[in-house]
Amino acid sequence: MVKIIADSGCDLTLEQARFLDVEIIPLHIEYNEKTYLDRLEIEPDALYQILKNNDRLPKTSQPSPAAFMTMFEKYPNDELVVLTIAKELSGTYQAAYLAKTMSEREDIYIVDTQQVTMSLLYLIYEACKLRDEGRSGKEILEKIESIKSQIKIIAIVDTLDYLQKGGRLSKTAAIAGNFLKIKPIIGVEQGNVVVLSKARGKKSAIEEVFKLLEKDQIDLSRCLFGYTGEDKSVLKGFYEPILELYPFEKQEIIQIGPAIGTHVGPGAKAIVYRAK
Repeated sequence: MVKIIADSGCDLTLEQARFLDVEIIPLHIEYNEKTYLDRLEIEPDALYQILKNNDRLPKTSQPSPAAFMTMFEKYPNDELVVLTIAKELSGTYQAAYLAKTMSEREDIYIVDTQQVTMSLLYLIYEACKLRDEGRSGKEILEKIESIKSQIKIIAIVDTLDYLQKGGRLSKTAAIAGNFLKIKPIIGVEQGNVVVLSKARGKKSAIEEVFKLLEKDQIDLSRCLFGYTGEDKSVLKGFYEPILELYPFEKQEIIQIGPAIGTHVGPGAKAIVYRAK
């Protein structure tokens, strides 16, 4: 048997995880000198309320190697495939790898997905499909490694305030950018968050997203739309024109959770798809 394990940075809900038979190792959310387990002890809506009502941002941190060890010990007779958030963005991969080394097991396969949030979730769906087809842990590892660079995420950030509060942007740049109504369009490349484009205003941002989509030959079997904040209506005007041009067979809307939402703030919107 093969067991799929992931960290909560994939933004799979606990209900979805149970349905898919995926184990989730929670990231940590630190606020007001308390540490909460992502999704287990703090839900996305609660996190976005904190962001809305406080100037000081929560901090995030990776699970400990001990958390992975405990999970590994739960499945002594199964092959384990562990998919983690990009190691460039978190120490989760290193924690999982250290736990594997300590376990001295050869049937644990750790994947640095080089992805985050919904693009990691896309790979989890692929891993579950392979598991259900009866593939071995090694075969799943090899397949995920071969396709992970094909998974693309394009996101529009609504405000620069949270990037500035988190130290990823200067205060001067954030003020100037917000004044000019600049909407950064970001993605993930080789595990790093990168600015793909910039636009002034929401309409221009959507146009830039289409330009980026046009660069890829897109697999229309599945796409994921995601949003930060408490209200998915932020996606209105974003996904409809995309679906008109790209009729994906399967579509899903995901609320991006505390571990990632902390860093971009509410109001962001994103699409994930696979490029051929």
